[in-house]
Amino acid sequence: MGKTKYFIYLTDAEKAQLNKIIETEPEPTAIRAKILLASDFNNPQYLSTQQLADALGVSHTTVQTVRTEYTSLGLTGAVYPKGKQSYDRRANMTDEKRKEILEMIQGQPPFGQRRWTVMSICEECVNRGIFSYVAKSVIQKLLNEEQIDLKNPRSRQ
Repeated sequence: MGKTKYFIYLTDAEKAQLNKIIETEPEPTAIRAKILLASDFNNPQYLSTQQLADALGVSHTTVQTVRTEYTSLGLTGAVYPKGKQSYDRRANMTDEKRKEILEMIQGQPPFGQRRWTVMSICEECVNRGIFSYVAKSVIQKLLNEEQIDLKNPRSRQ
């Protein structure tokens, strides 16, 4: 039997947050939350890595990964798989934000650049407070819908 490497002690607030995630989030995220709840060392029904993996129908590597990510990345980093974002962080494109971005790219590009790029638009959206974070794909989708070609500025209407 392996030696426990990471000891996880959850607070009451973290337990409540994990229970809410289990009820509201998709299954892969809920399973990661269940792993953390079951990994709490104060839990009287504490299970070993393999026992927990068997109980939840995942591999022991998944259990180890979630436990490791909790110790290094915290609760959010462990529950939301890499590359996934919680809904709070996703860019919510409204008509006002769309108009503001289109007006922005009609103007001068950032200092030192000849033209706008998708990355520069993302950075400027964050700098101007339009979004707290915006993925390149969101901007690319907007440009495609508006039929804007950044490489050929004359294509803009």
